[in-house]
Amino acid sequence: MPIPATRIIAPETKKNFGEKRAEMELTDLTRIQTDSYANFLQLDRPARERKNQGLEEILREVFPIESYDEQYRLEYIKYELGKPRYDATECRQLRLTYGRPFRVWLRLVKEQPVEEEVYLGDMPIMIGGGEFIINGAERVVVSQLHRSPGVDFVRTDEPGEKKNFSCRIIPERGSWIELVVSKRDALGVRIDQSGKFSAMTLLRAMEPEYSSDAALVKLFYRIKEASIKASGANEELVKQVAAEDVIYPIGHDRCGEIIVECGQTITAELAMELGESGIKKVELIENPEDQLVLNSIEEDGTASHEEALLKIYQRLRPGNPPALDKAIDLFQEKFFDVNRYRLGRVGRFRINRKFNQDIPDTEMTLRAEDFVNAIRYLIKLRISDDSAHVDDIDNLGNRRLRTIDEL
Repeated sequence: MPIPATRIIAPETKKNFGEKRAEMELTDLTRIQTDSYANFLQLDRPARERKNQGLEEILREVFPIESYDEQYRLEYIKYELGKPRYDATECRQLRLTYGRPFRVWLRLVKEQPVEEEVYLGDMPIMIGGGEFIINGAERVVVSQLHRSPGVDFVRTDEPGEKKNFSCRIIPERGSWIELVVSKRDALGVRIDQSGKFSAMTLLRAMEPEYSSDAALVKLFYRIKEASIKASGANEELVKQVAAEDVIYPIGHDRCGEIIVECGQTITAELAMELGESGIKKVELIENPEDQLVLNSIEEDGTASHEEALLKIYQRLRPGNPPALDKAIDLFQEKFFDVNRYRLGRVGRFRINRKFNQDIPDTEMTLRAEDFVNAIRYLIKLRISDDSAHVDDIDNLGNRRLRTIDEL
């Protein structure tokens, strides 16, 4: 509920001198400010029933605080706002800030836990018109339109050039991820202002399940199974693309050697070799409409989850000696620590809506599924799929008003 006004800020009656009545009731714009600040403080709720939003969310993010030796731990219990010492009129006259005493209950965990009330200062209180009284003067917070967090796709080619697109995954807090297509028709990624590297490297690092080339190919292409004739040219395999590494089977003189690599186009010579190898079936990519992922895998210099983590660590921390444990910690902090990377409710909603996902809105960090769907959507744009379209970043539908409780 809004914080009640302490003075009259509007006439009790209004007269309409127009010839026609308004079809729609005018919105009380001051309620945007008062309602958002009420949601921030949650004064109408008991401490145990407060939602994880606003001031409550901030305190839960900050606490608990642990000492370096982990012997002491400071935990947050609740907060309360006391009664104002002066009313709004007195604060104007005395040039004071109109606020309430802000007290927090904390628990120090050691051998014997100790709970204590801590006074942290006065919390400014909004009066009825959406303004604060700071040092006797009325001040307001001007809300601005900001680019909404989430995912945006834009066209980046110049007139006369080949059609090209890019994608940005924008969090509410944390590092921006930008997907761009190179002149070699391979997909690269930038994290903030770091140098560009293969998008497949980032995908391998996000999910160990996607660390192999075959797993990446099966994510983005339809796969079919083809039979191999023991004798003959196997002409139906020529110019097909292998969806996995094909190796000589057990019992063959060259057992374990690779005949065709994943993503490699099968030539007439390789087709003959497959027929002579004793292999019965092979998995192929069915009609690859776009070579983007195949080109990206070819440019990617990593072949495992660990190699991908080390490569990203070297990009983000150039000059530091690579170490796997440090690379894991950095990647976890960068994308999976909600205190450092946060999509926000709006960001999660926009990503779910764009990709028709059903991920809970409480999931605030980036998931491998989000990144995979971003690449798939980019491919749809490149092949002119009717279900995909670019975003107008200047459209008000892609911008939002950041209210006081989000600042």
